[in-house]
Amino acid sequence: EGSKGVRFRTWKYKDVDEAIVDGALVEIQPGCRTPVQYVETDHEFQENFQKGKFLIFHIDKDGLSVYKFDSSAEEVSFSLEVKKGEVMCIYALGENDRSCEVVEFEKPGFSTAKLISISKDTEKIGDLEIPAVFWKALKMLDEGIEDDLPVDILDLAEET
Repeated sequence: EGSKGVRFRTWKYKDVDEAIVDGALVEIQPGCRTPVQYVETDHEFQENFQKGKFLIFHIDKDGLSVYKFDSSAEEVSFSLEVKKGEVMCIYALGENDRSCEVVEFEKPGFSTAKLISISKDTEKIGDLEIPAVFWKALKMLDEGIEDDLPVDILDLAEET
């Protein structure tokens, strides 16, 4: 909540208790990002990238992974699963000409999830180490600098 250029609409499945599974449509304006969030409860978030060009940041016990995804690339789809003890942040590239869309599924439902927004430059949360290079890349993106980021980026269009 309260992130510049990000809005979401929650939804639930018909005839399914929202405590079991629900979801949201997340819209991110070009050059904006979601908050950096840590999943504290035993929930699974599945992020399905629908429209736009993104950088996706994910930190788990194996370290930082950064993916570049372009929904216009044919035969390339991408979803990210984020679980308890992991961190995620999604950035919509500035070259997009309209807001980007991500469909998110939460299991169990979002109402019982505990997501913690992480303060800038936090080095550790729970058992998870957050590398300084992650914060440096986000700072650059927040300043509108998208080139020469100090992280390795896996371009999913090049992996097909």
